[in-house]
Amino acid sequence: MHRRTTPARALLAVTTAAALLVGVLALDGSGRAVSASPHHARPVDTPTPGPTEGPPSATLPNIVIILTDDQRVGTESSMPHVASLLQAQGTTFSRAMVPTSLCCPSRSTILTGRYAHTTRLFGNGDVGGPKYGGWPRFHQLGLENLTMAPALQAKGYRTGLIGKYLNFYGTYAPYFYKPPGWDTFATFMSSHGSYFDYRLSDGTSYGSLPQDYSTDVLAARATDFISTTPLDKPLFLYFATFGPHAPYTPAPRDAGSLATLSPYTSPTLEQPLDEMPHWMAARAHYSQAEVDVIRQHQLEALKSIDEAVGSIDAALRATGREQDTLFIFMSDNGYFWGEHRIVGKDSPYDLSTRIPMVVRWDGHVPAGVSSNRLVLNVDVASTVSAAAGARMRTDGLDMIGRRTRGGFVLEAMNGYNDRPAYCGWRTQNRMYVRWATGEVELYDYRLDPNEEHNLAHLPSWAKVRKAMKAKAVAACRPVPPHFSWTKRQP
Repeated sequence: MHRRTTPARALLAVTTAAALLVGVLALDGSGRAVSASPHHARPVDTPTPGPTEGPPSATLPNIVIILTDDQRVGTESSMPHVASLLQAQGTTFSRAMVPTSLCCPSRSTILTGRYAHTTRLFGNGDVGGPKYGGWPRFHQLGLENLTMAPALQAKGYRTGLIGKYLNFYGTYAPYFYKPPGWDTFATFMSSHGSYFDYRLSDGTSYGSLPQDYSTDVLAARATDFISTTPLDKPLFLYFATFGPHAPYTPAPRDAGSLATLSPYTSPTLEQPLDEMPHWMAARAHYSQAEVDVIRQHQLEALKSIDEAVGSIDAALRATGREQDTLFIFMSDNGYFWGEHRIVGKDSPYDLSTRIPMVVRWDGHVPAGVSSNRLVLNVDVASTVSAAAGARMRTDGLDMIGRRTRGGFVLEAMNGYNDRPAYCGWRTQNRMYVRWATGEVELYDYRLDPNEEHNLAHLPSWAKVRKAMKAKAVAACRPVPPHFSWTKRQP
């Protein structure tokens, strides 16, 4: 059962968080003073979209983004509501990818439509601290003024963010602070997110009872947002679950429901260490038993998310909105289940950068088909703004439009488990990456779908390696922190 925060607790939280915010945001990355006020953050390079004249158009589509956390590609097919309501009635993009496979950089890209090398936000806010990532960096750079929310609000949308926002928002943001552009804003007041025992930014708190399970609580908030939006006003719902992120906690009703799953097999679960880059060979590796438990719990956690998809669709149908709603279902990054002996993401490899992505918009997107078109998280804002006729300056393409890409940049600062920074280039069939250590990898997925054989040092692949490096050098600019094309980091 949830409880309303008392005025005394709220006042203390505001005072404490405001003091932290001033301390963290007193200087920008160059040491220049910036304002700690949420309404006076330094913009990056583009003004906030201005309001449009006149009432909202009756033809504007409703927009619903459903964003999961650390969901592995392919698992969406195990979600019956996603399969029947979205995949069967929309398009599944089998080559949906992310250039930076990490929560906060990916979410920043989704919200703004800008690559990490454009936003200069590369981290979650723990590795490297708030200088490079997390909500403090996002806020400090004025990126909150450049998200989809102000752009759509200016077009007359009622906007709502319900669920996970950005890492460390709950640590540094003043209590009850609402970023620009959001009419409804309810996010976790913690560093990452929670399944139980958490507070939300609207002042409510939740405990450890089954009804406090965060996916269910957030789903109820989402359906309430839909049902309370005036029928003559378009809505934009950004629904972001914490699941199936570690610690992979399913709803109590689903715990143990998949205990009889057969073991998961991966060709690289026992990959020889001498075939890996130094940082991968040195990090902790996972056993078959550990991988199977994680897989089971993630799939069980997806069950409540699938139910949330069903309830959101039902709320849209009950209000007559389902006929003109753009749905985008996706994850913020991919996830390893023991591939290369590891569990997690935060790397340039295929199962770390490839994500579930389904788009449904009746009459605009083909139904029941799979597309191998190369689409990115950077394309979400472009697609949404094009559908709504909103003004946004982005780096992406409209996923429903005609323009396509042949490849994209891979980029990251140094990360978890002593992973070095990297830059690279990815196409549908090949991946090139150079690590800050000077190590280089090149894979051809038509010949080697599991990334078992590095082609970078074979003379017969020298021409391909050189061409892909040139693409990476041109696109990965400016380079991430701690990366250099000439200097090697230990």
